[in-house]
Amino acid sequence: MKKLLPYAIFLTFLISVFVGQISASAEGTLVIQKLVEDATIYAEPSADSVEVDQIAKGSYVTATNVSQGWTYIQTHQLEGYVETAALVNVKSEGYLVVQKGGTALFTYPSQNAQKVGQVYENRVIFVYGTAPGGWSFVQYGQDTGYVATNSLKKPIATTKRVNAVNGAVLRLTASPNGEELGTLANKTIVQQYSTLAGWAYVETDTQKGYINASELTDLQKLGNKVYNKGVPVVKGENKRVALTFDDGPNAKVTPQILAILKKHNAKATFFMVGPNVSNNSAIVKQVYKEGHEIGNHTWNHSKLTTLSKTNVKQEVDRTSNATYAAIGQYPTVFRPPYGATNDQVRSVITMPTILWSIDTLDWKHRNADKILAYIKTSVKDGSIILMHDIHQTTADGLENVILYLQKQGYEFVTVSEILQ
Repeated sequence: MKKLLPYAIFLTFLISVFVGQISASAEGTLVIQKLVEDATIYAEPSADSVEVDQIAKGSYVTATNVSQGWTYIQTHQLEGYVETAALVNVKSEGYLVVQKGGTALFTYPSQNAQKVGQVYENRVIFVYGTAPGGWSFVQYGQDTGYVATNSLKKPIATTKRVNAVNGAVLRLTASPNGEELGTLANKTIVQQYSTLAGWAYVETDTQKGYINASELTDLQKLGNKVYNKGVPVVKGENKRVALTFDDGPNAKVTPQILAILKKHNAKATFFMVGPNVSNNSAIVKQVYKEGHEIGNHTWNHSKLTTLSKTNVKQEVDRTSNATYAAIGQYPTVFRPPYGATNDQVRSVITMPTILWSIDTLDWKHRNADKILAYIKTSVKDGSIILMHDIHQTTADGLENVILYLQKQGYEFVTVSEILQ
């Protein structure tokens, strides 16, 4: 039987709830966890305090971590402390509401439960898990609850670019009054999942939310053309270069290069060969998660102009499939080994073919200082710089390259970005 809370404890309890709500609101997101076992909710973080109620295994809760093995939780009807060991973190996935007129949000997975609110059609909501009977536990803005699973659909992403000189304000909900989550810088590449009443739901590698749809523009369709330089920027904007690395990933050198790029907030493109992708999948994932672009550099590093069309396709497809197995995405650009391409090769390549405008010859001289010397003599706005992330000397010379180019006013972008 539920025990009544003494007034003093109850007051303390309400204050902690209020503080927790402020914290969640300030962060712009809720921390959702799931019960992995039945648990008792206590008024204070102690098994000696008043028992508030019981909560069943499989329940989803809003959680705030507390010290010494206790977590403060909230549901629509209950709140208090449970032992942290009874909880597990759950990840969310974005889903699109496809039911005409939207779908109701309930406190429990039942049509007879209390309604929390309504989530309208074409909104993107976050699904944390499912419950028996065709229900999903979801979050939209600061609201959580259960919706009918058949009212949802996994959305398809479209790649867009932010087109707003002062950046686009990212909001928690599709409304000018929605909580501000930050600003997406001009020219940021995003994945757009839906548009509703002038608002677009977008995601980057680190941020997600709604922006004004008018602040997005389509990316140019590059097709399978051959490129050896990027597009110069308009007057007044920062000059750009694309750092590219071939033949990796390498278990020793590539992580060093990634650390240097991260230190200087620089993005790059890695043209990977198939066996190294398969043997270093964790590094491939790191490259992708840190916002760099992954390109296809064939499986055997063969000179493609000497192969049949069938063998060219096999060389490219094997590496594309290995990349998909590692990160769930196919390579976006292609670089032929030795720069060897012709009409026959291009006829089976669907990605843009990327050559280079500066060859540092790092593979030949293996001298860290010479890398920068080659770049100094030729670099200009839109340069695509060729290096290799399989040589220690390349990693040794990279920081000086970045520092020099930054001092000259360059920013570092991926190949796909520099072609736009």
